[in-house]
Amino acid sequence: METTTFLAQLWGPAILAVGLGVFVSRSYYIKIYRDLENDALALLLFGMVARTAGVAHILAHNVWGTFIECLISFLGWGLFVKGALFVVAPNLVDKAGNFWVNKKLIPIAGLL
Repeated sequence: METTTFLAQLWGPAILAVGLGVFVSRSYYIKIYRDLENDALALLLFGMVARTAGVAHILAHNVWGTFIECLISFLGWGLFVKGALFVVAPNLVDKAGNFWVNKKLIPIAGLL
């Protein structure tokens, strides 16, 4: 449970800050996304870093016991999958991002 608590303390402030940022500065986050999709090298590097961080997270914490442990493990796997998608299928990631932006679903992403 110590690892779960440690990772929750890392994830919590980061997710909270981005979630609030999406509500407070929605256009800024859309601009970041638009700028990222136009820079192939940045997209590749983001994917590689996310995949590596996801693997590290999974190796440190792949526990599926309590709800909190499952949630923390899910975040690691989600990071890994997102990074893999950015590396393997950037066009799919771009289409998904455009869908969220075009359907004005960005506040839901912030809430999640």
